[in-house]
Amino acid sequence: MRINLGFSIKALTPGLARVIAALARRLSAFPRATAANIAISYALALAPITTAIGGALDYTRGVMLGTEIQNALDSGVLAAASLTQDRDPDTVVRAYVEAALSDHPDLVGALRLDVTSSTSFNSRRVQATASVDTPTLMLGLIGVRNLTISRTSEAVEEVRDIEISLVLDVSGSMGGSKISALRDAASEFIDVVLDDSRQERTSVSVIPYNGGVRLPDYVNEELNEDFDESGCPDMGEDHSQVIPFGDLPTINPLEWTGEEMTGHRSSSHCPQRHMESIFLRNSPGQLKSLIGGLDASGNTGLDVATGWGVRALDPSWRGRLGGQFGPRPVDFGDRDTVKVLVVMTDGAATAQQRTELTRSWWSWSWSAYELYSARTAREKMIEACSYAKDRGVVVYTIAFQLSGNTNRDLMRNCASRAETFYNVENTDIQSAFDAIASDINQLRIAR
Repeated sequence: MRINLGFSIKALTPGLARVIAALARRLSAFPRATAANIAISYALALAPITTAIGGALDYTRGVMLGTEIQNALDSGVLAAASLTQDRDPDTVVRAYVEAALSDHPDLVGALRLDVTSSTSFNSRRVQATASVDTPTLMLGLIGVRNLTISRTSEAVEEVRDIEISLVLDVSGSMGGSKISALRDAASEFIDVVLDDSRQERTSVSVIPYNGGVRLPDYVNEELNEDFDESGCPDMGEDHSQVIPFGDLPTINPLEWTGEEMTGHRSSSHCPQRHMESIFLRNSPGQLKSLIGGLDASGNTGLDVATGWGVRALDPSWRGRLGGQFGPRPVDFGDRDTVKVLVVMTDGAATAQQRTELTRSWWSWSWSAYELYSARTAREKMIEACSYAKDRGVVVYTIAFQLSGNTNRDLMRNCASRAETFYNVENTDIQSAFDAIASDINQLRIAR
């Protein structure tokens, strides 16, 4: 390569010409030296660049493999922690992790797995750590032959006690195919929540209602001795006494007048004797026998029924409702217990009316027949739902072919959240009960 400096050397003095000529010779060699230097610099830079790119590939492979192992480990410890799991925790977790490594048979034999577990009467804890050395593809160039991948996971399954109030509409509008569908759906619900693995820790109260709720005699005696023979207490007008929690009974007693003051009205505002409510039981046969005998008649006392559903979960009623669980209902907020209220209806809340009055009884109420309006009934129901939700009760509601936005909004507002409100527009009420039963079984498991 020749460098053109842009002027003639001959025009310069001999001494200066010799200096410039020497400089030109040195400069003419510069491009060749520069090319050599660049080649050397490139070669020196290529090694770390290649190592970095290869290291990134090895790292990415390691991360992906680690994710597979982590997912398998998480699934494995969950399965091993199940209280229904009868296999050894190490065996269960190893099966999951080895399945995750099925595409890497060379790593299965190199797998290091450490599994520990502890079990109590209602819980099981499993912790596992899996580690494996995977060969590198490019990092070996700098002496890194293997990458160690290690992942840890832990799971605890704790089965909590469950208290369930199942409030079922048997009003006249539930006749025909509706009541048949309800019987089937509610019976299957009982089978699911009271299967063999859950029965001893679960209590269920079944409360059929039309205009009122029929109570067992021993509950009637707890409320007030001055009550009619129907078995259905009349709820008072005072809003502060919508629900007799603790020592707030709301019976509006009737007094003998000694003469006939009002006409007699036959009534179906109280379910018949064979639909008497059952409280705090875990016998599937007994509960399903009640459900299987449900038939439809009367009005829709949503507020009254919801109130009794909440009472069956309220600790202030402990020991007053009978059942097979002496210490229930347990205190609100008990960390080992989940309380669930399920309210189902196909109709609007109706005005609350007295149970069968004869002509020889009177009341301080303005009317001897109607206690309060449908609007008041709706307000009472919302008060009952709010009382329950404020104390940690999970409230599910089912609107079964329910017409009118007011009625649907009532049920939606009663529910704990949008996801626990079921609007069944067709005849498939079974799906709603199935979903609630499945949800309840998830609530009972603390992980």
